[in-house]
Amino acid sequence: MDTYNFWQDFFDTYQSLSDWLKVLWLIVPPAFVLGLVALTLRFRLAGRRMNSGLDGELVYSIRRDAQNRIHILSHMPLGDGNPPLLLADPAGGDKAEHGREQHIA
Repeated sequence: MDTYNFWQDFFDTYQSLSDWLKVLWLIVPPAFVLGLVALTLRFRLAGRRMNSGLDGELVYSIRRDAQNRIHILSHMPLGDGNPPLLLADPAGGDKAEHGREQHIA
């Protein structure tokens, strides 16, 4: 086994293939690489287009806790001039400050 050479065996096998299989061996790897590059570029361009559409600011977050309760967090100060769109607790008994966030429900 000391005299075994992988590349010699590989090229010997390649020479013994039919002409159609030799053509496929020459076309498929570059086509695969070009297809992979095209898919990657398409994915990156679509990601940039998707992110460019979100030019606003985060207003609400919705989270679910361990007891399966849903909490709506407002990232804007709640006041008379800026009413929340989704007010789960109209009485306002459960509001808590979390930095800039206010806990609504």
